[in-house]
Amino acid sequence: MKKQGLAQAVQQQARKLWDNYGLQKGYAECEYFAYSNQIFLSVETSNRTTFTVLEDVPISQFEDMASKDIYIDLLERLLVVIDDFEPEEKYNELVGDEYDNPEEFKAMLEQDKEELLEKAKEIKLELDRL
Repeated sequence: MKKQGLAQAVQQQARKLWDNYGLQKGYAECEYFAYSNQIFLSVETSNRTTFTVLEDVPISQFEDMASKDIYIDLLERLLVVIDDFEPEEKYNELVGDEYDNPEEFKAMLEQDKEELLEKAKEIKLELDRL
């Protein structure tokens, strides 16, 4: 499969992931960079916090994979992102002068963690069925 077609297949599975788990609120992205043959994927929580699932990943990693296998791969990578998410670390990464109420922002990140843990349960159930 040509790189562009492969990128479209990954993007289609990313949209499926977003739709199935409500992880696209307007800022999540799935973009193929032809000049480097790499793909980027992010997801977004209800609070509009974004999380990177794929960054600088060569599109060739998805060669010879069926659509279902691409989807499973993306779900598994998302589970790693969810498992690695620590609200305190995300707070330190994102906080700046634009946040008047740091405690409110920290509470929002805790909500994000709970939301993602619920989605992780759903993903694991789906992976068991696939």
